[in-house]
Amino acid sequence: MEGNLRKIIQKRVYDVISHKYGVLIIICGVVAVTVSCIHFGEAMVEWSTEKYAAVFNSFSDNIVGRSFRERLCLPVPIDVVYTWVNGSDPEMLIQLKRVKMEMEEELNTSRIHRNSNGETVCVFSNCLVTNIVLVDPMLPGNMTLSDLATHMPVFSDAKKIFKVATPYSITNMTAVAFSNETYVEAVLNSTVWIAGMKRTLRRGYITSDWTIQNSMMLPDLILMSGFPYNLTGDELKAKLPEKHRKGIEAVQVFSEKGVAVVLVPNREDFLYILDHTNFTIDGKEPTLNAANLVWDLRDFSRDEDISASRFEDNDELRYSLRSIEKNAPWVRHIYIVTNGQIPNWLNLENPRVTIVTHEEIFVNKSHLPTFSSPAIEGHIHQIPGLSDKFIYMNDDVMFGREVWPDDFFSYSTGQKVYLTWPVPNCQEGCPSTWIRDGYCDKACNNSECEWDGGDCNGTSAQHGAGPWHGVGGWRSDQAGYCNPGCANNWMSDRYCDTSCNVRQCGFDAGDCGVTNFNQLYQIELFENQTSYTLPKGETVGFFNLTNFMTTFGAIDSAEQEENKVIRAVAIAKKFKVMTFVIHSGNNETKIYFHLNGKEENVTKLKKHMNFTLTVDTSVKLEPIDYSHGKADNDSKSTAINKTSAGNITEAYDLNIVKLEDISSEITDLGYQQSLQLLWIKFLNSPKEDHVNASSLLKPPASYRLSPSRVAKDGKGKTGHLFQRVGGVLNNTGGFRRNQNITNSNSNASHRHLLAINEEYDSFDDGVNDLPNSMFHMNMRNREPGAFPWEKGMFSELQKKKETFDQQESYVVGSHQGRHLLDTFGDSLRHVNRLYNKAFGYHARKVPAHMPHMIDKNIMAEMLERFPEEWAATSSHKVRSSTDMQYAFSYFYYMMGVREEVTVEMFFDEIDTDRSSILSDREIRTLATRLFDLPLDLQTLTKIEHVFINCSRHLPEELIHQPGVLEQEVYYEKDMPQVTRNLFIHCDQTVQIVRSNFKAQQKYKYTELDDAEVTFKMIKTNISSVVGQLDDVRKHPKKFICLNDNIDHGHEQAKTVKAILQDFYESLFPRPSQFELPRDYRNRFLHVNELREWRKYRDWLKFWTQVALTMLVLFTIASFFADKIEAAQRRLGRRQISPASNSDPSESSSTSHKMSLETV
Repeated sequence: MEGNLRKIIQKRVYDVISHKYGVLIIICGVVAVTVSCIHFGEAMVEWSTEKYAAVFNSFSDNIVGRSFRERLCLPVPIDVVYTWVNGSDPEMLIQLKRVKMEMEEELNTSRIHRNSNGETVCVFSNCLVTNIVLVDPMLPGNMTLSDLATHMPVFSDAKKIFKVATPYSITNMTAVAFSNETYVEAVLNSTVWIAGMKRTLRRGYITSDWTIQNSMMLPDLILMSGFPYNLTGDELKAKLPEKHRKGIEAVQVFSEKGVAVVLVPNREDFLYILDHTNFTIDGKEPTLNAANLVWDLRDFSRDEDISASRFEDNDELRYSLRSIEKNAPWVRHIYIVTNGQIPNWLNLENPRVTIVTHEEIFVNKSHLPTFSSPAIEGHIHQIPGLSDKFIYMNDDVMFGREVWPDDFFSYSTGQKVYLTWPVPNCQEGCPSTWIRDGYCDKACNNSECEWDGGDCNGTSAQHGAGPWHGVGGWRSDQAGYCNPGCANNWMSDRYCDTSCNVRQCGFDAGDCGVTNFNQLYQIELFENQTSYTLPKGETVGFFNLTNFMTTFGAIDSAEQEENKVIRAVAIAKKFKVMTFVIHSGNNETKIYFHLNGKEENVTKLKKHMNFTLTVDTSVKLEPIDYSHGKADNDSKSTAINKTSAGNITEAYDLNIVKLEDISSEITDLGYQQSLQLLWIKFLNSPKEDHVNASSLLKPPASYRLSPSRVAKDGKGKTGHLFQRVGGVLNNTGGFRRNQNITNSNSNASHRHLLAINEEYDSFDDGVNDLPNSMFHMNMRNREPGAFPWEKGMFSELQKKKETFDQQESYVVGSHQGRHLLDTFGDSLRHVNRLYNKAFGYHARKVPAHMPHMIDKNIMAEMLERFPEEWAATSSHKVRSSTDMQYAFSYFYYMMGVREEVTVEMFFDEIDTDRSSILSDREIRTLATRLFDLPLDLQTLTKIEHVFINCSRHLPEELIHQPGVLEQEVYYEKDMPQVTRNLFIHCDQTVQIVRSNFKAQQKYKYTELDDAEVTFKMIKTNISSVVGQLDDVRKHPKKFICLNDNIDHGHEQAKTVKAILQDFYESLFPRPSQFELPRDYRNRFLHVNELREWRKYRDWLKFWTQVALTMLVLFTIASFFADKIEAAQRRLGRRQISPASNSDPSESSSTSHKMSLETV
């Protein structure tokens, strides 16, 4: 057939060529095809260029003709990762209860009830002892009763054996039934070894309560109650309905319990009796229940904290996904990390969303299952296919306004870190600013604070709050201390330091209140005045900001020009003052200030004011008592706030004002209320019970009391509790106000004022106003990323477990005793201590509860540096005090890690012409970087001699720089070619570079406050929830978190959930592409079930396709059988005909012969 086709084609070609114009036609055709191909290719190129010009050419359209797309674009692609759990999932609740049981067993927490004689008592409903013994672990599956009796003769009287398994038990057991209780006692009193393993024996009980965790329904026993107790077993059976009696084999009555045990061997009769219970016996209606075998008498009725209603899902994830589609559409892909659960409304067919199970990301599978959010978070960067930079979110976090990647990261400023409240103090009364400040503070002198960060180690330690260390007192230098014992960094640190509560320190720059500000020089700040002068010689004063705040509104931020004459500057919004303390001994100097104000409830409209303050402290003045004649600075406002303390028990004539009762939230006013109650209780107590404060302050006769640092929170003995301001009893110290801080470069000409006391109006923002002793009350409910069970009972159990493991407890006997926080707060302090050792002591804050952008390469680097700590975190089943808190660990690692300046890096920076050889000009630049200015000839000569000496001692192969063609000509003729290899191998240059350049910040970052973050704790109070949600509506911010702290057992819980649902719908009413239609639900709620179904579907699909293919082939064969057969015949004949026509002459000769023979 192929031969015929070739012949036909060859014939047609010959016909064309033999034609008169054949060759011309062929040439024209070839030209036309060639031109068409060229034209088509050109059109394709032009189309492609036009299509992608807007994308690529703009990045290459520059003076060097290079593409800077990676730096000019935002760091895309960016994925989003959620951690989600369905708290009402029955399987998860079973696993949670099992973990809780294991923890309680480890802690030996007893749930077993005992009577007065110490005997175990079964407290379950209708509980009866049985003749069943349970063997743990389970016997071999092929072991029969006879085999068991052979191994252990004590089981020779056993009548029945069966397997016992429940979802709550880790291992299965074997139940052995006896006919007599005597045999049971004999077995329980013996030691059983079977198959080389010691078996644990337990007595079996039966109960009508089917909700018991470790129980199994018996298929042939029914418990009856509510019948006349004077009946015997036979009498009771006779009174039952006839249909019931037919299936009953025996009835045993326990009159003391009021319960009868009914034996029904047949399964159908058993189910029939349980379904037909509507009958009476002597006028009483009995209750029938299937008997449940129990062997664990622990009472788990207290496990209401692990229930579906408690961990109920409010569909936060649904609305969080809607917020992404609306306000962050640039997200590439969404990963939802679960323990195998699937939201019933999630569209699994959407290619932009993926369910990721814990098994897919945990390296060590033995750590599973886990219910610890830090353990899960530590592995999410290992999701396959995840982008280098991704955003980690919890399901209760959503975007309230339009968000872009530069809200998280930009190449110029680096990572943006949103910070909120400070890390809880390592010890009560020891703020982070006191750690490693050069003085040994008594409150910090403990292991939790690492002995004040080392300040209390050694004989040279300066003791600040310790008990009278010698008579030398405090050192006092004019540069670092405004008063003996008061360092400059102690002022405006939110704590009232006794040694700083003096005039020359501005009364601790306002930390001790404004009661004594009538002794300071006051300057009124006006809008139309920009220049102010401090009296000559005056070093302390304050600006009255009343007029400014009236005109400009609240102070948003403040800056001052860096000036060496300033000791401290602090703004107290509450009192509307700006306090300043100046160094003495300075000539006339101008200090420049810049204030930013904004009106209340206005976010965009801001006002600015610049002004100068001229100071001259070259002369020394005697203290002047400035009396301003203010109503709140008269003699009546002088309270017990005095440094000398005095006898406070005699000052009873205080004007205590009734404070508003606020119990729904922890606020500044609520804290003042608690202090007020304590003070009233003190006033009402007998006077002889009061302690004379002055006597407490007297040291032994042989010592002199050094001024002590006291946290003004009512805990220090030498501190002062209250201060009257405006006629109201206030606590003015000890509050950790939210500092509106924005870090700037230390070399900048301006710096932000680090002390701006905030006055909060909303309830939720009051956490930072709490002293550390009360911080734990609200800390637990603000845990970012916490699963519902991590906020209560598991936290308490884990705390007990850690205390048990350590075999130690903390004594809380004085104000500096440790107050145990919840595991979240302790984990913050754990990481803080770890980073103090790794990166130095710093005052750190907790990242805001919001979406966090994570670089998985930095995350992997952090895990490599702290492998043991992260491995321990991964191994925890529930949140632990030694966890690496995810966001806090990541951000402060990124902010703290530094990299050494290598010799190679330094050479490449100096080598501006990229020739790999330093010229004379570049060597001079090198000298300016290494030595102080001005440079002299001796310094330059020294550098040259270093290179000359190195060139003489180093081998030539180390000095030679391959690829260098041109040689440098130096002014010094003996100078060698200062190649890159010579520079990096010369020990002297390496030593000079390392000594002059310290480690530098590895990653860029910018610290921001939480102005764009809304955090609301949703509780069960309806009016409070409505007010909180209305506040979110009124002040929309980019990041919104509504933390569920609803008591789902409360009667108002359903109403609160409905209000919350309505709020979500008001913000994001349109369903996202990730949701199924409202009338549809996912068939499977667990990934394993889905995978099994998909496996079966693929198998069914494969065989269906095979069957269809075979059916099509059979159909074709049936319909075209005759044509197929005809085609086969034709092919057969064609194969024969070439053979017959192979030799025509031979065929003709043969034919001729045959004709002759015939003749």
